[in-house]
Amino acid sequence: MKVFKFIGLMILLTSAFSAGSGQSPMTVLCSIDWFMVTVHPFMLNNDVCVHFHELHLGLGCPPNHVQPHAYQFTYRVTECGIRAKAVSQDMVIYSTEIHYSSKGTPSKFVIPVSCAAPQKSPWLTKPCSMRVASKSRATAQKDEKCYEVFSLSQSSQRPNCDCPPCVFSEEEHTQVPCHQAGAQEAQPLQPSHFLDISEDWSLHTDDMIGSM
Repeated sequence: MKVFKFIGLMILLTSAFSAGSGQSPMTVLCSIDWFMVTVHPFMLNNDVCVHFHELHLGLGCPPNHVQPHAYQFTYRVTECGIRAKAVSQDMVIYSTEIHYSSKGTPSKFVIPVSCAAPQKSPWLTKPCSMRVASKSRATAQKDEKCYEVFSLSQSSQRPNCDCPPCVFSEEEHTQVPCHQAGAQEAQPLQPSHFLDISEDWSLHTDDMIGSM
């Protein structure tokens, strides 16, 4: 009960911060398999532009999708030293840090980032035009926008594309082609769960419950 009260308090504080700043400098999204952090170049203040090469996630993971208005880190929850804590049978909290080291000044910052995800949730990414390679799956017409879905069963597969992971055929292990995200306008992602918690969590095997 205390855990859920704490989560509710942090959501309230996060909402208040976003409303006060006018634009959220950082967004954290996650699923049971993936962790995504989107950072605004003016994350510190309006006078300091942070360059993407001055940032890394966790244990040295650089942003893997850079745009003029945002830097995005998208990694598996088993990478970059991301920590996990099962707070219930249905909910896991993932946490790590964004490290900033200025190239022109001695300034350094460590910003904790966390996100809560249900243990059986799929990850829905932004629409991405694709052709489905497997006949056993629903097919999409050329240039039709489809939502990519991936979950824990595909965690052993690593697609090679710019956008977050494409759909794989589990029967044929065939990768669905995915257009690079840079060819599309950035569209806001709709998180099913959003949370930013500064408390440090550590991963213990015994904590991972049930379907983990």
